[in-house]
Amino acid sequence: MSQPYLAPAELTAEFCGRLLDALDAPLALDHVCVDFQAVKSLDSSAVALLLEWHRRAQAAQRQLELMHLPSALSQLIKVYGVEEFLQIKA
Repeated sequence: MSQPYLAPAELTAEFCGRLLDALDAPLALDHVCVDFQAVKSLDSSAVALLLEWHRRAQAAQRQLELMHLPSALSQLIKVYGVEEFLQIKA
């Protein structure tokens, strides 16, 4: 596994669109771990970003690991009911 991808401090609608392709190169090579420890601000577009990253990981037959999820993001994932799809354990 390569080094974790460090998610930026801002995961809001303003920034998430620019991050859609951020994992494409790493997913072509390996299992990818995304570390959310630096995230300071997020909104529901962060969930959409995670769904797209997960879809791309599945298409590449790779595993996407998420670590240090902020509680606000975990809550949004639960609100949208996508924990199972994102393979997040409660």
